Amino acid sequence: MKIKTIYILSLLAFLLTSCGAKYEYWDISKFKIDNNALKDNEEVKLIYTSRGPDFNKDLKYYIHLIVVSQKTGDTVNILTTADNGITMKDKDKIYNFFNEENVASKLIQLDLDNLENIKNIDDINKLENKKIDKVARDPKFDYIADNNYPTIIGSIGTLTSNQE
Repeated sequence: MKIKTIYILSLLAFLLTSCGAKYEYWDISKFKIDNNALKDNEEVKLIYTSRGPDFNKDLKYYIHLIVVSQKTGDTVNILTTADNGITMKDKDKIYNFFNEENVASKLIQLDLDNLENIKNIDDINKLENKKIDKVARDPKFDYIADNNYPTIIGSIGTLTSNQE
């Protein structure tokens, strides 16, 4: 009878864990925000992304990225609102970091319903960044995501001049 119980419990555990990612959230206070952790346009290598449950279309949470600065070798957390379709297959790619005041970072928070109000780049620079207090978390990857690296808010992307 014991073997049958162990088998049933093992099968139940497998079924529960194979139902896809079960996202939870950390409060942003868990992260040590350091606005000097990376410089605007600094090249970084992506080593992790938490992604999120719904592509963050309503900007309800930050997506957690872990990158390595190609300039200093430092490992840094980036909190971003843009999913950008980045997957674990994109790890080890080189991107540019854009701080939260960069036009690229402001654009990803732009409400498309208000797009007609944007007439020039100065209108984008005047936009206030949305205040978000939670960070998407896939507990299966806490072994890398739960860390003490400095954290900065912004986004990543590729500058045209860096493309081959």
